[in-house]
Amino acid sequence: MSDEPLGDEGLDIGLRTMARDEPGFRISFEVRAAGDPQNIEFPLEVDNRITWWKSLELYMALIPGYYLPIGRRIETKNRARSAETYVQPFSISKFGRVGLWKEGVLGFGAHAIDWDYNAWGNRGREFVFSWHED
Repeated sequence: MSDEPLGDEGLDIGLRTMARDEPGFRISFEVRAAGDPQNIEFPLEVDNRITWWKSLELYMALIPGYYLPIGRRIETKNRARSAETYVQPFSISKFGRVGLWKEGVLGFGAHAIDWDYNAWGNRGREFVFSWHED
């Protein structure tokens, strides 16, 4: 096991850290055991006081450094406090990317973070992104 998201061993279950920690972008990250040992699950959670939309989109790398969306996008908004999606790593390339966004001025998206991971090495894990401050 490892604390390196691109490593072949996979991230340690129980790992907790801040994905981004600054005003308007306080986002934590936690690794949990997933319900299906072949999938990677991606819950997105927001605190109760947050109402503007937040989204999480999944990408895959066809070649290193070049990512394409895979049609997995979730969002929270208004009273929705959580959303979840998943990938089956055998159906995508070895490397994936998570993109996090939030609602910005006039409803346009404001980019928060891109986070790369090893899809094959992290099967059976849940990558929980929690938004604490807007």
